[in-house]
Amino acid sequence: MSSKANDDVASSTELTSLQSRPDIRGLIDFVRTYSPYYGALYSNVPKNASSLQDYPVVDLDSFWRANSSKRSQVITMTHTGGVVWKTGGTVGSPKITFISQDELRSISSQLGRAIIAAGLLSTDRIANLFYAGDLYGSFLLHVLSIQDLSIPSVHIPIGGSCDPSTTIQYMKELDVTVIFSTVTKMVQLAEYLLGQKETMDQIRAFMFAGEAFFTDQKAMVQAAFPLARIRSLVYGSMDSGVMGYSVSDTDCRLHRVNHPFVKLEICPDSADTVPTTKPMVPGRLLVTNLSRRLQPVIRYPCGDRAEWVDQTKGLFRVLGRHNESARIGPVSLDVSHVHEIIDQALPRAYIAGVQLVLTRVNSLDSLTIRIGYHPPDLVKATEAVVATLKDQRPMFQQHVDLRLICPLQVEFVDANDLTLNERTGKLMGVVDQRPTEDGT
Repeated sequence: MSSKANDDVASSTELTSLQSRPDIRGLIDFVRTYSPYYGALYSNVPKNASSLQDYPVVDLDSFWRANSSKRSQVITMTHTGGVVWKTGGTVGSPKITFISQDELRSISSQLGRAIIAAGLLSTDRIANLFYAGDLYGSFLLHVLSIQDLSIPSVHIPIGGSCDPSTTIQYMKELDVTVIFSTVTKMVQLAEYLLGQKETMDQIRAFMFAGEAFFTDQKAMVQAAFPLARIRSLVYGSMDSGVMGYSVSDTDCRLHRVNHPFVKLEICPDSADTVPTTKPMVPGRLLVTNLSRRLQPVIRYPCGDRAEWVDQTKGLFRVLGRHNESARIGPVSLDVSHVHEIIDQALPRAYIAGVQLVLTRVNSLDSLTIRIGYHPPDLVKATEAVVATLKDQRPMFQQHVDLRLICPLQVEFVDANDLTLNERTGKLMGVVDQRPTEDGT
């Protein structure tokens, strides 16, 4: 392995030299030297390779196997300051993201700029309805970003765990004008208000993050909050960072690249690792975060599909989840983890394939795990899959119990009934049949 052990301490001269170069080459020089994982990944790439496309795309399975919480082979140095976040994974092997103190400051500053870009005003009073605790970072990040805004504002840190009546009461009493929230939480509040035959005209903007905003949700939200502009707050994730800023009131999927902190690539299905700059060509989205040095993110599949609107201006449209992971409401599931769950639930079964099918039922996200297999006891096999998912991903069942997403459905089918990519003939890990805001 060409890299040094990640618990070795680089000399101050080496660190200063490598970290002070904010370009891609400087980042790669640093991580291939100090990250054992990237050192091995780049072992066959010439040291003088200057193009990002000369380097392989990260394989998510190997990346997260290497990034264990006890002794990560991905990080470049000992984690002595900053924060730890969970980004998903099973109970037994959660995905952990390590953030240094300097990186935390940078992320909160970038997020602050994103909030301004989304249309926050100096007169606003912000209800922060994101979730806190359990190693999740959204609430904490917005606390930090709001306090560092370039304009004065009032932060109302309600969080996401309060029941709708309490949340609404806080917002009324404290004169909230803007809501930061997941879409699911916002719909829950809208449903409560309409059930009480009330509206909240004081809310001028609803800014969402963490999940997509679907067509059937818009009418309910606008009925409950008739004067609110609905807008993406930011496009990003805990593992990838702030990737894009909101730019449109009419198309919530449209964003501008967070330059110069990240570089995004869109790789069409027909050329899985070769990026395109052509507009309206969909593909999986790869992110390289130039400001992340502790746990580097280079040509990392963020889990979404996107298309360029104008690559020269950094404008891109998010099209939904790529077939490597799926988001059901605020709950994220990796296809690889679902495979592990199926293997555990049906240990001796001959599985032709596994597919996550996402639909909308009664204005809620619904997940059907479609399995290419015919079990001898259908009821027993279904119960085993449901019980194992509940054990490994308790957050899913918690959101079912809160009536924020639909109960899990399990479907056993012939192999021929599994959906394939029309161009490549490959099995699609995720089939997203939910309509987006433009009706597609």
